[in-house]
Amino acid sequence: MTVNRSFLQALVAAEAPCCGLGLVEVDKKKSGFVAMRPGEVIPQACLGLGFNFGHSLYGSSQFEVVHFAFEFYGFKQYHALMNPSNPLVQVVLKTMLESRDYFFFSVEEKSGSVTTFRNELNDEVMSGFRQDWPRIKASTTTKQQYDKAVSSFIKDDTHPPGTMMNWLELDNLSYLDLRIDRLDLTPAAG
Repeated sequence: MTVNRSFLQALVAAEAPCCGLGLVEVDKKKSGFVAMRPGEVIPQACLGLGFNFGHSLYGSSQFEVVHFAFEFYGFKQYHALMNPSNPLVQVVLKTMLESRDYFFFSVEEKSGSVTTFRNELNDEVMSGFRQDWPRIKASTTTKQQYDKAVSSFIKDDTHPPGTMMNWLELDNLSYLDLRIDRLDLTPAAG
């Protein structure tokens, strides 16, 4: 399993709780991933139960942001908003849509461990992505509109409670390069 080393370094250096999107290569096949650093330890028993992943578009008729929600069963929910006009976001979401799967990484900074899940996009999530893709692909959301959406989302009490994660606003496509700046992740024994 290979990821971009600079991406992982940026994730670890960012203020937690945070998350970002990237590409992973497994068996010479690329998939998209969502990586988070929750800034707290998610109990192993809860990680063992898996999580529920959902997405929606949030905004207005003038702009949109992509909302991801991660619910760790028996623990808590996390939210992330990402600007769909960001070129890195576009590439990763398109890869997820085309491959019909994604990886999820949770990085626990104290131990340096990474918990990994690989999931297929179920029909409900896939249908939502396909329906939203034309708007995501054509997005012209500005930084100011993105910041306004984040502020509005935080004040909006119609969403399930949870922790809002800071999005790594990386726009340099070199963070997706798996040819040169490679980091091979190996599973722990046991």
